[in-house]
Parts: sequence; C-alpha cells; structure tokens
Amino acid sequence: MRKMDSLFIAGNGFDIAHGIPSKYSEFRKYLVRHYPEALKFRDEKIYIEDFDYLIPEEFAAEILLSTMDKIDGENWENFEAALAHIDFSNKFPVPQHKENETEEEDNALMRDYLLYMDGLSSAFIACTKWWQTFFQQWIREVQIPIKIANYNSKNSLKKLFRNNNNMLFFSFNYTKTLEKIYGIKDVTHIHNYVGKKLVFGHGEDNATYEERGNDYSLGSSFLDDMVMTFKKNTEFPMIRCKKFFKMLNPNIEKVYSYGFSYGKVDGVYIKRIIDSISPDARWYFTEFEAKDSEALRIKKVKLRNCGFKGTFDIYEG
Repeated sequence: MRKMDSLFIAGNGFDIAHGIPSKYSEFRKYLVRHYPEALKFRDEKIYIEDFDYLIPEEFAAEILLSTMDKIDGENWENFEAALAHIDFSNKFPVPQHKENETEEEDNALMRDYLLYMDGLSSAFIACTKWWQTFFQQWIREVQIPIKIANYNSKNSLKKLFRNNNNMLFFSFNYTKTLEKIYGIKDVTHIHNYVGKKLVFGHGEDNATYEERGNDYSLGSSFLDDMVMTFKKNTEFPMIRCKKFFKMLNPNIEKVYSYGFSYGKVDGVYIKRIIDSISPDARWYFTEFEAKDSEALRIKKVKLRNCGFKGTFDIYEG
C-alpha cells in the first residue's frame, strides 16, 4: 500500500467555487419549485379534521421550509444545527381555555389535545423519510450537469493534484465533482454521494423539543424522539470509510482545505484526521478563504480546538 503524504478536503465551497448551485438556498428553491403549496402553508396550523387530507410529502416540505426560513447563516452547518432546535409549534393549535374553566374541563381539554398530538406523530415521523427523498432528488438534479462536464476545472487545482501523486481525497459533498471534473478515481465521501442514502443532521447528543410560547407541556415524548431522529450518525460513516482512515499516517504533512466550514457536528472526523497525521503538518486554506480574515480566524480556532498543533498557510486553490 502506498504511503500517502498529503490530504485534500473538499467542503461545499469547493462546488460553489466551480459554479455548482449547491448552497442550501438552492435546495430551498428546489423545494419551492416542486412544492409551491408548501411555501404558502408552511406556517399554517394543522387541525384534527385536516388529517384525512394531509399529503405527507407536502407536510414534510412545509416543516422543512419553515425551518430553513428561520436559520441564521448561509452554510450547511447552520441548517444542520437548526435541526436540533426545530420548531413545530406553528403547526399546533394551542388549547383554547374558557373563562372560569373547571379543573375537569381543563383536564378534558388537555386529554383531547394530547390525543390529537399522538395522532399527528406519524406525520412528523414521516418527515425524516421525505427529507431524505428530497435531498436525494435534488442532488441527482445538481449532479446531471456535473456528469456531462458542464463546469470547468481550475488550472491551479489540476497542477496541485498532478504534483501530489500520493494525495488522499476526502469530501463532505454529496456530488462527484472531484471525480467528474478532475478525474480523481478514489474519493472518500464521508456523507455518501448521489444515488446513496445521504447523511445529514445535527450534532446534539441530548436534544429535546423546546416548547415556544405554549402554556402547556405538549406531553408527547415523540417530539423529543423526533428531534433526535435528526441527529447525524457520525459513527457509521467512520466505519463505512475505515479504509480511508487506515490510510491516514504520520507521513501526511500537508492538508489542503477547500470551502469547508468546520461545523461542530463534523468535528469528530477532523479530530480523527488530526490525530492520525503528522503533528507538524501544515494546513492550507485557499486564497479566497484568506480574504475573509475573521472567518479564517474562526476556522483556525476550530482546528486548534480539535487538537491541531501544526502551522497554517495559504494556497492558490
């Protein structure tokens, strides 16, 4: 087995730099294009009489659009982090109390409400399956022009790859950009790629549903379970990609990062990489990334927090 001496890490910024429409704002456009009614009803409440007319994929698109429209930031890490704090309350009718309500009436109201919530649980659980479908269909659409080479390669990257024959390639992207545009044969897609089950989600270990503006506890544990179904499974990808992690070694002294934001949920992969390569390695960022000094500083801090003790540098990219 060849001893690898360098590593290239591709984040979503790599695709964006090639003109590929892979921002999560583009994913939102895809949802609106295919589910226009979901945009209209994303903040409409669901009542028990609506259950018989509920279309699962439309409902899933409504929840997803409502969540995306409340996110601060433009990176996928912002979207994934938001899944730990997803707000379903805009879909629930809050119990309406009468003046001088008796304890018996109050208990009856809450009993009916909890029965309603449990009846709605299957619709929420179905969201995770539909979200996976949405992602897969969108990535297939994005991949088509990549497959037919509608995007141009960068001479600086072709030169970098040509001069580093013993380079490993690690991608956080679902697209096969490195393979189709640069002819790289062996790329590790840690979150899988187009045509496979895609990995996404938040990184909170004990996330619970946060109630907002409701006088009552919803009382249904399925909401806590629902939030935890959005947790990204980072253990299985590590096992699935064990060949890549075995190839990491102390001879790797150069790491080239391109367009990756180093989100908290993906820290487990970065820590594993740092623990496996040379402690004196040099970590390179692109010239474009270096133009935003504050964003670059934050990335460096994140790497230090992951245990990186080497030096930082810039490359053309």
